[in-house]
Amino acid sequence: MASVLVVDDEDDIRELVRINLELDGHAVATAHDGHEALDYLTSHVPDVIVLDVMMPGLDGWGVLSRIKSQRDNPVSAVPVLMLTARTDDMDRLRGGIEGAIRYIPKPFSLTDLRCEVRAALEGEPEPVKRRRVQHAALEQLARMERGDAAPPTTARPRLTKLEGAPEAKPKQYRPPAVAKDAMATLSVKQRELLGMVATTPTVREAAERLCVSRSNVYASLRRIARKLDMKSVPELVAVARQGGLPAADDA
Repeated sequence: MASVLVVDDEDDIRELVRINLELDGHAVATAHDGHEALDYLTSHVPDVIVLDVMMPGLDGWGVLSRIKSQRDNPVSAVPVLMLTARTDDMDRLRGGIEGAIRYIPKPFSLTDLRCEVRAALEGEPEPVKRRRVQHAALEQLARMERGDAAPPTTARPRLTKLEGAPEAKPKQYRPPAVAKDAMATLSVKQRELLGMVATTPTVREAAERLCVSRSNVYASLRRIARKLDMKSVPELVAVARQGGLPAADDA
């Protein structure tokens, strides 16, 4: 038996997941939003977290970021399964880069979800699984940047849908505009990094030219994305390369 924290603002889904996980003998705690989840995690360390993305107030991305940034806290090594209605490639990549080991879009099969929880509890430690998924997400992002086809990888989160559910139509991605006052909050080095990313074909090449590791570049880009209210690093990179960022002199 394991302890599981289920975080979802939809009462029906939260209770349905709880009941089904309890059928497998797990002890299940629930939270209806991100703040309640973080409050729970100050005094409990569950074995698995099932985390919804789209929630009012503090969303799942905010919760995931805070969990994985606490390096000296045991909570940072808890496997996180993202449960969300967002299904585009950018979100899947963000899930892997930010530290979730699975990204499960709604609608989902409860049987598959129970299997995902069992898989999260088995095998290698969470940090090993997380690094593998992050590596796969970064490699897939690099292929997308090069314009290559992105074949599925073994570490890519599996899509699970209710039987008979219609296939979601692909969405056309349009990056948002960035306000000049938001750009003014960036440091000179952060603006220089964005300039390098905007003018190089891949983030890997930007990291090589800056003589820093790719992981450090992505960590910096995540901080910049939060400052500019971007939902993900891939979105930030897309905006930078499409000229959607105001020039530093104009900020």
